[in-house]
Amino acid sequence: MRRILAIGGGGFLMEDGASPVDALVRDLTGRAHPKVCFIATPSGDLPAHLDKFHHAFGALGCETKHLAFFRQPDARSIPVADFRAHLLQQDAIYVGGGNTKSALAVWRAWGLDGALREAWDAGVLLAGMSAGAMCWFEAGLTDSFWSEGYRPLDCLGLLPGGCAVHYSSDPLRRATLHAALKAQAVPPSLAIDDHAAVLLEDTSIGRVYAWRDGATACRISLEGDAVVERALTAQRL
Repeated sequence: MRRILAIGGGGFLMEDGASPVDALVRDLTGRAHPKVCFIATPSGDLPAHLDKFHHAFGALGCETKHLAFFRQPDARSIPVADFRAHLLQQDAIYVGGGNTKSALAVWRAWGLDGALREAWDAGVLLAGMSAGAMCWFEAGLTDSFWSEGYRPLDCLGLLPGGCAVHYSSDPLRRATLHAALKAQAVPPSLAIDDHAAVLLEDTSIGRVYAWRDGATACRISLEGDAVVERALTAQRL
């Protein structure tokens, strides 16, 4: 089954200690010591993000690698010249947070967008937080344009509809998404709070997870002239 774990916010990139959502990524592979590759393109392959990934997932017993387009290769990285074959050998691929627009441009220039779709079709678990959650959908609501506020962005389109992340942490994000829906600038969307994640099986919601009180995800759509939010029941991690 094709699966994507979309994380609204949290995990090793945002939390100080071990996070249950990182363990969830490992557990969803069904392996005790899975191969997990980190793609940190949204942060420009920030070394601190790479180090945090290897530390967090290494401590979980995973065999860790990363793919970096902006850094010199090292013993922890897979070769850029042959990333497709290596990605297809992974049990999970995790995309970090940062600038979604810039990451998508790099991926399309290198052909990584096609390789990610191929890995998804082959049953590799895809996961990601923030930009790494939005990127899989048809559209996202992002501040990646470095202008004031949030704007819609065309994404990879593996999953139908739109996605908004960090949903409960910024009232402006909610207001902008509602306005974009009313203007029909984005499709019906999945909004995910910090400390919540949604597992999508094929293209349908399979389960919602949360690891903080009050965190969840919701479906948001336009019905007539009104924006309607439907909260989803979350399983506590």
